[in-house]
Amino acid sequence: MRGKGGDGVSASSSSRHDQYDGLLKQYAEEYGLEWRLLKRQMLAESGGNPRAVSPRGAKGLMQFMPGAWREWGQGDPFDPAASIRAGAAYMRFLLSKFQEIPDDRERYKFALAAYNAGRANINRCLEYARQATGAPGSFDEWVKAGRPPGPWQEWKVAREFLSMVTGRNAAVTIRYVEQIMGEEEE
Repeated sequence: MRGKGGDGVSASSSSRHDQYDGLLKQYAEEYGLEWRLLKRQMLAESGGNPRAVSPRGAKGLMQFMPGAWREWGQGDPFDPAASIRAGAAYMRFLLSKFQEIPDDRERYKFALAAYNAGRANINRCLEYARQATGAPGSFDEWVKAGRPPGPWQEWKVAREFLSMVTGRNAAVTIRYVEQIMGEEEE
């Protein structure tokens, strides 16, 4: 993982990757995101390398798997503009899927976790967290109960149940969220 400067992006990587700031700002504005968080996400995903390919086959700046690229991407996944646009669009979609999280910053953490670990895994994590904190486990049961608020709506609480879903990969997702949000969670 990369070291952090004052804004969570290392100084060396920040100056090297300023070339993408215009695209990041453009697509962050278009999709209602904070461009600096989108930049941190890009750096966490690919280190700012538009030709990056992960061991599992994710490609480009925003590291899309081939199936996800077919759904969210247009053109070449190695094209910086196409990759950043698709990443921003997908983040907006994920944010819309966590409406049960009332705080915007907390919702962003859940969306980042879903980008990294998969939305179904984060939904299962939320189910375990709701049950453990006394709320109805399933989303539908929670809605029927009148949507009672609870501590499970905070990432620092819900993430404790992630290993029940993703095993050892939970630590990777937790660190990913911390790195992008520019904070170390306790």
